Amino acid sequence: MSIELKIKSKHLALEAQVIRFEEHKLRNRINYAIKKNVQVDIDSIKYTWHSINEHRRWDVRNENRATFLARAYLAGLDYKTVEVKRKPENEYKFVAHIIPRVLAMVIKYGNGKNSALTRDDIKEWAKL
Repeated sequence: MSIELKIKSKHLALEAQVIRFEEHKLRNRINYAIKKNVQVDIDSIKYTWHSINEHRRWDVRNENRATFLARAYLAGLDYKTVEVKRKPENEYKFVAHIIPRVLAMVIKYGNGKNSALTRDDIKEWAKL
């Protein structure tokens, strides 16, 4: 197993925690401005909240999942023991976004053993 991937996984968890904290602060600013009728640009604050919320829910979440799967692949774990099932409606996201990131991380952090690995090998591991 790669210590770098373990560190990356922990870092992504902390990043999500920090983003949730900042989202909470922005929601409080919006609620305060509405309640006290303070003249601030609420639309700008809402845009910022939406932006960091989407980053957490899309980018950070998918990168964390890909990191988790890469760690499992490098540890030699079976895919079915790591993820029980995938939703059919999310299959495109898995194939288009998660699999390439898993492949990149396995090649990068696999200590040269997996340099000839392909997408098809990862798909076979995930039983696609």
